[in-house]
Amino acid sequence: MSQFPHINLPLQSKLTFTANPVNVVPLPNGEILMNFASQPLITKLNANLEIVWEKIIQGRNANYVSSRLSASSDGRMIAIAGMTDIRILDAEGTMILHTMEHGSWSWFLGAACYFARDNKTIWYVLPGDENAPDELQVMDIATFEVIASHPLLESQQYTYAFHATSSNNTILLEAAAGQEKSILMQLQLNDGTISLIELTQCEDMIMGNFAPSGKEFIMAPHEDGPLVIYSFPEIARVAEQDQESIFDGSKDFPAAEPDNINYSVFFVDDNNILVVSQFGRLLLLDRKDLRCKAEVMPEGVEFTAYNLDGNPTTNPDYIFDYSSNIINVMIVHDKLLLTTGDGQLRSYGLPV
Repeated sequence: MSQFPHINLPLQSKLTFTANPVNVVPLPNGEILMNFASQPLITKLNANLEIVWEKIIQGRNANYVSSRLSASSDGRMIAIAGMTDIRILDAEGTMILHTMEHGSWSWFLGAACYFARDNKTIWYVLPGDENAPDELQVMDIATFEVIASHPLLESQQYTYAFHATSSNNTILLEAAAGQEKSILMQLQLNDGTISLIELTQCEDMIMGNFAPSGKEFIMAPHEDGPLVIYSFPEIARVAEQDQESIFDGSKDFPAAEPDNINYSVFFVDDNNILVVSQFGRLLLLDRKDLRCKAEVMPEGVEFTAYNLDGNPTTNPDYIFDYSSNIINVMIVHDKLLLTTGDGQLRSYGLPV
């Protein structure tokens, strides 16, 4: 067994906030839109992570339901999906163009809106009541009229996330019931009718992203299963790798508890995949054999060893596991973005 080679990434820029970012949304020209946990603040950043503007937009956040932020690809509209309403705003966040109130989401639940690739429609999910399932709706951007709807899953059991595909008329909708269950659905809008297909071959997997080619997408295991790559549009399993093989060869982090995939995997390009581990490590995999070829080491990322009781330790005989200061990992505008436990947003170049 040998140690993984290291790829050192120098820090390009960073910002420190008083709360952790919960949504980081790409805008045109390399700009970024962000909002934060338990705060009514929305911040716009330029390509250098410099603040362009900050706006206080009041909303109801409770029961661990934070407002979900999204934006149209042309940057002309912002959508805020909150606990009890959905608001559509102009590009500067100064004018509310449309508001739709709905019943309250329960603990930890919710769903961001999704602007279709042509920016003609907005897709969103409304929470169901005790007698009705959650509901998927599509709204016309020009008139703000609901043009289609479709019942989803049982009421108030899932958190939903929309994912763009490489097809102009196909969207993926992910429904996650905590750590218990995950469902992926394929959506299309045809002649005013929503077509919904449950992708049972992707059950209990967690969506990553599409390869730049658009011909494949990657999913992480829900728990102990393998990393899996699916073809598109066929959505057939074309490659997979068990976690033991991915971590084979690592001896940088000896511990009683083995490291594993922490729900997050990304295509960096068509030939390289980034895996975020439970310890907070970033491993770069070769697409050809799905084996680790390097460990990515972003500047400023720190690791702490913990014993079985969850207390920090420096004694190698008592190390149970590790944790880094990384909270979230994203690839946005061809940059690697990290949020950290001390409220920082950090920017790096891609490790390829």
